Amino acid sequence: MNGIRINPHLGLLETLEAAQLIERKLTIAANNLANVDTPGYKADGITFIEVLMKKIGPKYIKIYKETLPFIRKEQGILEYTGEPLHLAIVGEGFFKVQTPYGIAYTRAGNFTLDTERRLVTPEGYPVLANGTPVVVDPGMTREGFITMENSKLQVSPEGILSIDMTEIGRLDVVTFDDYSKLKKLGKNLYISDGAQERRSENYEIKQGYIEKSNVNPLKEMVNLLEINRTFEAIQKSIKGLDEAIERLLTISQR
Repeated sequence: MNGIRINPHLGLLETLEAAQLIERKLTIAANNLANVDTPGYKADGITFIEVLMKKIGPKYIKIYKETLPFIRKEQGILEYTGEPLHLAIVGEGFFKVQTPYGIAYTRAGNFTLDTERRLVTPEGYPVLANGTPVVVDPGMTREGFITMENSKLQVSPEGILSIDMTEIGRLDVVTFDDYSKLKKLGKNLYISDGAQERRSENYEIKQGYIEKSNVNPLKEMVNLLEINRTFEAIQKSIKGLDEAIERLLTISQR
């Protein structure tokens, strides 16, 4: 009669897998905390799915967990800045910007003007309206400057740009049905990885405001403490399993 065959390494593999998942959670929590003061930043989250793994050795098959990152879409708090070039989206949607890598998307509305009088991100990427960069003619504002007290540039809640009541374009504010296909480019920008954009309908533009990060620092600090405790438990488990494997090998060699 054949006895049950046990792979002594499976427990160790499970524990090492758990350590990798915890490391991924740690990276996400640390990155969220690092961006707590980044305008328009959307916190990352992570979930897990179980996937059938290929054979381990000649006869063993197991289930493993795979991480799936996602973007937390909760609205960030609005902060009044008084800068007419600062724009915040209330509701769903992203600003479209032109980058050397193609079209990108952002929630950060801390815009400024470049030397060509284009509305740009802090990195100098033009903001798009009707598919083209927004240009503010220097003759349209007093002394070439824009202030809230003497602003001739007006942005309506729908994102319509006007100067002296003359419409010059409408900001491209778009959204996606599947946020999981948005990839972070860096500099608070996203690019599409197969996500189909469409014009957002459920939004309002607030001029003179920026949306703050939606990171909850207290929640992330609690996450870090929990991750630390879990990691310590995993280290103890790995040590115990390693010792158990050594004992099994010693017994089998007698």
